[in-house]
Amino acid sequence: MITTANSSARIRILALIFLIAVLIMIYPRSAQTGSTIRIQSWNLRYDSMPNDITVGETIAALNRTVPLDTQTKYYSNYTEQPWSTRRIGVKNEVLFNEADLFTINEGLHRQVQDLRELLDMPYIGVGRDDGAQAGEYQAIFYNPDSIELLSNDTFWLSDKPFEPSKYPGAGSYRSCTVGYFRTIKKSTRFVVINAHLDDQSDDQRRLGAALIRYRAEYEQETKKVPVFLVGDFNSQVSGETNGAYKITTGRFEFPTDKLNSTFVSKYNHSGSGFEFLDLLEATPVENRQGNLATFTGFKNNVDSFSRIDFQFGANTSSWEAVRYKVGENWYDNSYYLSDHRPVISDILLK
Repeated sequence: MITTANSSARIRILALIFLIAVLIMIYPRSAQTGSTIRIQSWNLRYDSMPNDITVGETIAALNRTVPLDTQTKYYSNYTEQPWSTRRIGVKNEVLFNEADLFTINEGLHRQVQDLRELLDMPYIGVGRDDGAQAGEYQAIFYNPDSIELLSNDTFWLSDKPFEPSKYPGAGSYRSCTVGYFRTIKKSTRFVVINAHLDDQSDDQRRLGAALIRYRAEYEQETKKVPVFLVGDFNSQVSGETNGAYKITTGRFEFPTDKLNSTFVSKYNHSGSGFEFLDLLEATPVENRQGNLATFTGFKNNVDSFSRIDFQFGANTSSWEAVRYKVGENWYDNSYYLSDHRPVISDILLK
């Protein structure tokens, strides 16, 4: 009897050891240590067709019948739709993706208020035209169940970065939102910067990229945390518009003496080889998914598609790009949710 009991105990112990070994092999290393966050960034297209339709009225008007294949014209409705029509699809994209942080470009006050209601998520950011509610927001929404906000501020991508201002020759006021966060589960701290560079002035894009990179260097050096940059750069990886991308990734140097002197003084740092890494490039190739182009316009052709919306991470060993995807903005029996596609990444904070 003792021999049988001992044998049974040994079998149970060996089975447990085998199970643990299998779990170690199949469970991703990135999920075993640190905190993994999901960031979804999206240029939403501003509310260019404003109306007085409420969120409740939009939901009440949704078609509750089952669509019939024989009566569906796939990919037929490619014209721009009002925000009041698009907002439910945007909400569902964010919630289905279970984003910890959701950043937007071009959102007007009505749009950020709608999203706060639909997502039940707080946000940081201000209207770029007056530092309050006028103009487009570079808002950062965050899931309060997984992320805590520690501090935030906004600066402008111009020669007067501490006040609402427009760079000479730029098409619009351009601003940048900076959020300092921590994960609730493991108290891992990090910074997210959300920006939108100008669509008309390459000089503004280069200055804006230089200001952002300078501020990011300061954040990393003083807080000693991972720093991430997201947004619409209106700058491609190559070609005539690539200046901002190359400044951001350290391939071009922008003279510091051309930046606002007060800004340089306030965010002074040692400047020790900082640069941003494109998360598409930083992610293992087997973990990349989805589209390449992030801008599509409201079109049914690909003539002017381009990749101008990016996510970057500062070049330190305190994080790891786990997965990267450019999602969809147009489904087969629907309409464009925006003229841009969302960018989604999973990042391990070590």
